[in-house]
Amino acid sequence: MHIEQVRFDRIFDVQQRTGDFSFESGGWPVYGVNAVGGKIPREASTYAVAFAERGNWETLIGWRDLATQEVQLKRTVWANLGPHLPWIYLLVSGLLAGAMNGGGWKAALPLAAMLVLVVGLVIRSGIVRQRRAERALRGERMEERT
Repeated sequence: MHIEQVRFDRIFDVQQRTGDFSFESGGWPVYGVNAVGGKIPREASTYAVAFAERGNWETLIGWRDLATQEVQLKRTVWANLGPHLPWIYLLVSGLLAGAMNGGGWKAALPLAAMLVLVVGLVIRSGIVRQRRAERALRGERMEERT
């Protein structure tokens, strides 16, 4: 996770309905940003921004207007897990069906326990990531974006 300080010198191409906008910071334009929670920043405001990849607005985790203490995260843990649920369902049901066919419930039970543990660990890692991002945005050291 990378925390940067971004000043929104000029906001343009605002699509209020979808929360998309473009901005200029330090003379450099950035196009096609999707606002956290649909909230478009004010011009001349400065935000602390958390990215999964440095400067990549597609990996935006969350942000905080430095004039406030309110942290806004892009997605909840459950929203991050949502797109993966069909794959988890297919994997779990396929593995359990194979285990039931091969060895009955005695073979399926340990596999089911392992799958529950893995899904729990994935959810826990998402929660830890969100909490870490929130703490970092609340005021730990930030680097200036150039």
